[in-house]
Amino acid sequence: MSRARKEASGEGRGRGPRLRLAGRGKSVGQRMREQDRELADATAEQRRRRHAARGVYDAIGFESMWADGICEVERGLFSQTVAFSDISYQSARKEAQEAVFSAWCQLLDGFGADSSVQLSITNTPIPAEEIGSRSFFDESDPVTGRFAAEYNRILNDKMREGISNLVRTRHLTYAVGARDVESAVPRLARIRGEVTQALQRVRCEVEPLDGPARLEAMGALIRPGRRIPTDWSLLAAHTGLRAKDLVCPGCIETKPGGSASKLRIDGTWCQALVFRSFGSELMDRCIAEIVDLPIPLSVSIHVQGMDKARAVSFVKQRLAWMDKEIIDEQRAAVKRGYDYTILPSELRYSKEEAEDLLDDLQNKNQRLFRYTGLAWAYADTEAELDERVLQITRAARSNSIELEALDYRQREGMNSILPLGNNHVDVGRFMTTAEIAVQMPFATQELNQEGGGYYGQNKESSNLVICNRKRLASPMGYVAGKPGSGKSFSVKREIENTILAYPDDQVIVFDPAGEYSSVVVPNGGTCIRLGPDSDAHLNPFDLADVEGHATASQRAFKIDAFLALSGATMAEGRQGLPEADKSIISRCVEDAYERCAAEGRVPVLADLYEGLLAQPEPEARGIALRYERYVRGATSFFSHESNVGFDARITCVDLRDLSQNMRTFGMLTALESVRNRMYANFERGVTTWLYIDEVQSLFEHPSIVSYFSKFWAEGRKFNLICTGITQNSVYMLEHEEARNMVLNSDFVLLHKQSPLDRRAWADLLGLSEREEGYIDESAKPGEGLLIAGAARVPIKDDFPRGQLYDLFNTKPDEVAELKRASGGRGAR
Repeated sequence: MSRARKEASGEGRGRGPRLRLAGRGKSVGQRMREQDRELADATAEQRRRRHAARGVYDAIGFESMWADGICEVERGLFSQTVAFSDISYQSARKEAQEAVFSAWCQLLDGFGADSSVQLSITNTPIPAEEIGSRSFFDESDPVTGRFAAEYNRILNDKMREGISNLVRTRHLTYAVGARDVESAVPRLARIRGEVTQALQRVRCEVEPLDGPARLEAMGALIRPGRRIPTDWSLLAAHTGLRAKDLVCPGCIETKPGGSASKLRIDGTWCQALVFRSFGSELMDRCIAEIVDLPIPLSVSIHVQGMDKARAVSFVKQRLAWMDKEIIDEQRAAVKRGYDYTILPSELRYSKEEAEDLLDDLQNKNQRLFRYTGLAWAYADTEAELDERVLQITRAARSNSIELEALDYRQREGMNSILPLGNNHVDVGRFMTTAEIAVQMPFATQELNQEGGGYYGQNKESSNLVICNRKRLASPMGYVAGKPGSGKSFSVKREIENTILAYPDDQVIVFDPAGEYSSVVVPNGGTCIRLGPDSDAHLNPFDLADVEGHATASQRAFKIDAFLALSGATMAEGRQGLPEADKSIISRCVEDAYERCAAEGRVPVLADLYEGLLAQPEPEARGIALRYERYVRGATSFFSHESNVGFDARITCVDLRDLSQNMRTFGMLTALESVRNRMYANFERGVTTWLYIDEVQSLFEHPSIVSYFSKFWAEGRKFNLICTGITQNSVYMLEHEEARNMVLNSDFVLLHKQSPLDRRAWADLLGLSEREEGYIDESAKPGEGLLIAGAARVPIKDDFPRGQLYDLFNTKPDEVAELKRASGGRGAR
């Protein structure tokens, strides 16, 4: 079939043909039936025209597409499509799966008899020219360019290892009948709102598709491997182009090689298959095992609801027919002298199924739907297509689904596969809500977010795991694992991801063990070493970078900071500060700012110490005594004005020279400086990334926990992405506020855990037995479970040796060998 001549442009919002109004003076029911009949007749006429089409243009199953994504599929039928993300359904706990199933049932029941819905799951291959040649990071920076070049090479090598190298998309298309597009818009908007709410309840990300995106989704099925123009300005009166011109193939052969069960579209062999029959019981993996096949394919499910009263009447009518057939069978048996109670097994089972169906409709809040299931496969050669169809058929049969090719109806199958919400195939059956909902669209979960960083390979598919934390609702997160599990390697790798992916953002690392300078310094960063013999000073009273903020808000947060610092000086551990101490400290902090402001300077710890000694309460002397070691002697380096800052794009705060009891004090002091910097970065539109190793030390005292929790919550509002790193998960998760902080964070990376730690994470995050298996004692270094929003992806990572491996490596023997080879610090 050669391509038809292009039609004139002019897809305006009011352009579609209008149906005449039903006659006046009739009842509402009569008018509705007449309008439905008129719409049905118009649709049937359009289908006949498409079936008889001699040109490609008329054979493709839609009329008009608007820029906002609304499509006139047939005369009087309009549809809209939303894309939704995957969730970790298959590996979730049973109660979580039941909740998803319930939500899916509610979603289906929300569609009335006047609307239809199409669920599409599509595996689209990554273009061959992109596999092994993708640019993940910019290589132009003179400092980081060599690392970006090596990272790009490594990721492209790993991309070739992917089992499928497929991109899986999920679309939900809903269609309504209307006289014109203006009448359809509010109805489609209402359905879109209901669909979005239902999908978001199971933590799916939902995005409506505009016109270019819908054309791209169609082009992936009928023009695979070819780029669809997405410039909507091409559709103008002076160009003579319409939306159909962008997506239509050049040629469709309806009987390639004499086969009536296949199509050849622009040289690509295609075949549509229909779900012909089902077994007695469907499992929730029946669709997942088909779409999990590492081949390009698409599965579509069309659903058309039936009014409850009409459905009950329909089933009762068929039961009456069966009863009549049973009576006829029994009469015949009596005449022949047979036992009349023995009925044909097929008739007996059909009667039982119909009775069960009637019970479901009347007593179990089920609805009845007209169901059609389709699969679509394509390949470059006929032999390759036959092999792919065989794989699909085997996967379906293993789940009690029989597939059949649509002989002489391949064009109808093609149009029914396209995400248009219109079923052209008159093959189907009736199913209840539960029978359709059990066909879950969620398969092996992949994570590949545009603009993100590399976190490993999917343990099940070997595809790259790319996560963009900026796209998460709450990008704050935690990384946890036993020593030797690959935790530090993963954190360093993410720091490198951040440096290369977001060249305008600022990265700050709190390093209690002195191990992160290996990745900070080579990337052009600086290290601030705090310790008795260091000339670097950070002043907890400092207000640099926030001078423009309101004085009251600055003082309020500073008071909280000094309450936390005071908690860090206490030996009583988990006992909170007495109320008297809190009042005295708050008063003295305010006094220090007032006195020093009059002198034109910023207070230091010595000013707070002197203010405490001057107070009349005996408790003030005890507080002063706890601060004394930070003001006098060798450990007084915190009692100076700040002489270092966070002007560099990458900064490492080295805390390894601080004793254990001073390390928390140092972290809190540095946090105050980071908070100031966070405000300044926010004002200039820069995201601040903060990595805190041994974060569990910030949960040693109630006042510290309260301060850190407030810092964590406030940071999300000011473009702070904070990552806590710990190997002592049980200790940290004993604190209720720490648990709340984890639950309010959408990023958690878990490596191998001890049994106690694993149990704590499983209870907190609701991990299933399968998910626990990814982080148990059998996990190898680099393996684990990545939780990013609703995604839960098992990861592995066999990072190759090279200059990046040397930056990330934390194995003591290999690090020592590297230092000896370079003649650096630590060589012997």
